Amino acid sequence: MKTILAKLARHSTAFSIQKCVKLGNDERRTMSDQPSMPEYVESAQTILGDLLRLSEFEDARLETKVEDGQIFIQIVTADAGRIIGRTAQTLDAIQFLLNRLLSRKYEDSPYCVVDAEHYREQRRGKLLADANEALARVRQTGNPWRMPPLNSMERRIIHQALKDCPDIHTQSEDEDSEGRKRVVISLSDDFQAGAAAPPPAQPE
Repeated sequence: MKTILAKLARHSTAFSIQKCVKLGNDERRTMSDQPSMPEYVESAQTILGDLLRLSEFEDARLETKVEDGQIFIQIVTADAGRIIGRTAQTLDAIQFLLNRLLSRKYEDSPYCVVDAEHYREQRRGKLLADANEALARVRQTGNPWRMPPLNSMERRIIHQALKDCPDIHTQSEDEDSEGRKRVVISLSDDFQAGAAAPPPAQPE
């Protein structure tokens, strides 16, 4: 995995960025209007394909969809484990570089979410299950619960999942050496230990 990350870092400051910036400058000189979403998608696929080839993922196939103004790209490959990497570090690095290169090419490019063999979808399901389990523990015991170290995207999933619980407070703390933080789930000030949890929401 370190070799893959090193290649991505090296290419991000050499050939790939120079190539994509040149392409972006050429397009800006010939286009007066904002690019259409299909043009954004085509550029994202081209840049991501280059990154994967430079990192020696030759068999990768890309499946793309657009939802809520974001571009979602699924990498289909027999080598998904290497693309994902430990705790998704390689996948996150690829996604970061793709968005960085797109932002260099366009002033207001849509955000791209890169996944491999539906890892992020499955990971999201696991995080939501863990958040619900932690929620039950906190409500039962009144004690805070600390999630394992998570990256920013994963922390946002937890915060968003619990933001509508009036008795629950979430915050991020304790950054580790890889920049990940723990989400701490606790009772809010109005619902301390021993206080009854709010009744479940009634169907409308």
